[in-house]
Amino acid sequence: GTAGAQGWTAFSPEGGRCKVDMPGTPTVETVPLNSPGQSLTMTEAKVQAGGAAIFMSWVDYPDRIALSASSDTMLDKVRDGMAAGNTLRSEKRLTLGRAQGREFTLAQANGTTTAVRLYWARNRLYQLGVTGRAGVENQPETRHFFESFALVRS
Repeated sequence: GTAGAQGWTAFSPEGGRCKVDMPGTPTVETVPLNSPGQSLTMTEAKVQAGGAAIFMSWVDYPDRIALSASSDTMLDKVRDGMAAGNTLRSEKRLTLGRAQGREFTLAQANGTTTAVRLYWARNRLYQLGVTGRAGVENQPETRHFFESFALVRS
């Protein structure tokens, strides 16, 4: 599309310690995660725009989990969980300040593609994603969304 970054607004979720540009006002919900032996919740903000679903979420992990594994291990586990049943493509390592990150693309069997960025920062996992048609990972809107993400001090 030619919309570019028109109509995008900076979104700073309460308690999120981050900000990101989103194309419209996201719906925000907190959902419990199915995680053996602990209660984790994920806060997720979602927007539908131009045939794509754009989402940002975070999960806080308890110290006993966060301190028992390196950033790389945590990111690998999350990536592997997301990739299960999908085709993982074009992974690269990222950093954002001191936070370690990953970017990769998942091709689903139904033909949709999800571009994903993960960051691990101080016991918190951030996920950014855009789901749409094949090639969504290269769309200007996807790149703008990913590049606009920033960690902020609370």
